[in-house]
Amino acid sequence: MNIGEMLASAWDSLSANKLRAFLTMLGILIGVASIIAIVAIGQGGKSAIIDVIESQRAQQTVEILPKEVVQPGLPQPGQVLSFSDEDFFIARQFHGVADVSYTLSGQGNVAFRDKAVNTSIEGGPNDLNDLANFDVVTGRMFTSIDVLAHRRVGVVSHSLAQKLFGNDASAIGQVVKVGGQPVQVVGVAVSNQFNLLATFFGSDYLYMPATTCKDLFPWWNISEMDVLVTPGTDKADLARRIVTALNIHAHNADAFIDSSGFLVGIEKTVGTVTSILTLVIGAVAGIALIVGGVGVMNIMLVSVTERTEEIGIRMSLGATRAAILVQFLLESVMITVMGGAIGILLGISASWLIHWFTPLPSVVSWQAVVIGFFFSVVIGVLCGLYPANKASKLNPIDALRYE
Repeated sequence: MNIGEMLASAWDSLSANKLRAFLTMLGILIGVASIIAIVAIGQGGKSAIIDVIESQRAQQTVEILPKEVVQPGLPQPGQVLSFSDEDFFIARQFHGVADVSYTLSGQGNVAFRDKAVNTSIEGGPNDLNDLANFDVVTGRMFTSIDVLAHRRVGVVSHSLAQKLFGNDASAIGQVVKVGGQPVQVVGVAVSNQFNLLATFFGSDYLYMPATTCKDLFPWWNISEMDVLVTPGTDKADLARRIVTALNIHAHNADAFIDSSGFLVGIEKTVGTVTSILTLVIGAVAGIALIVGGVGVMNIMLVSVTERTEEIGIRMSLGATRAAILVQFLLESVMITVMGGAIGILLGISASWLIHWFTPLPSVVSWQAVVIGFFFSVVIGVLCGLYPANKASKLNPIDALRYE
């Protein structure tokens, strides 16, 4: 009997017990599908976080931070927590600098009539929507004139608009109280990408001109300087020269840093943490593969017992022990391969559905698909080997007498 005939025979045997074959491959199916879906969500989350981090560097902007803010607790003299007017004047003198602005943020109550929400407040330049990655979907973004004139206008996030006004359209033109002072809502914003931080810290935001925010909260530190670089300028070199000048002015060689190195460190940390979590959760899901493998071995042993007389007949007609072994081994592998293939389709579909119906991103890893399929084959071989070997070692005479 050649391989083709063996495969056909294995298929006929499985087809004769469709329900049992399906229940047997169920463990393999669930294990493979779980691994692919979990890895897809893990990779998607990692990509989403890194996209948030890298989106600021994608622009022609150099971000400079006080080192004490990034690495608190440094026992050094002359520590700096906030930028001064002199710092901004120094930065503007460098060739290649198109503009210098600042952003500041904190928490505060935003009230409208009898409603009040504790929300995140961010102040920045008129292109804060690019820096903070949001789009204004209703109304308008505040302008450079608003920033220069210290106008008390603001843009609220969609979730904050829902809580205070009921809908986005009703928000435009309304006057809210921020820190007890009136601020007119001119726009409603939504994030233009998935933000994992919003899952933990909420998505209620009020965006205002940096000057207005500083007027309302003069005690807040200006802990970020954004330098807009002219096209063709070496960002890294410009950032290094500005940081050096600011450190000299502060009489502290470690007072300020360019955020690029800090962001690279965050990316590495995020990548490591998400990879470990994905691996651990994927390994837990992989237990289903082991359980499925045990089920395959159990069913194949039952099959050998049920078909003892058939094995005896085939041996008496000239079938070799190797042919019997390969026959049952093929049945075992066929079960796990079909389960793995269905599991792959189910895992990919599940990851797409999760991305479609939730804000969670998903990136299907073809490495996970290959690994899942590989392990389904390996489990089929390993778990089918003992039953197949047992079948091949049956004595033909005893097998024919078996009832």
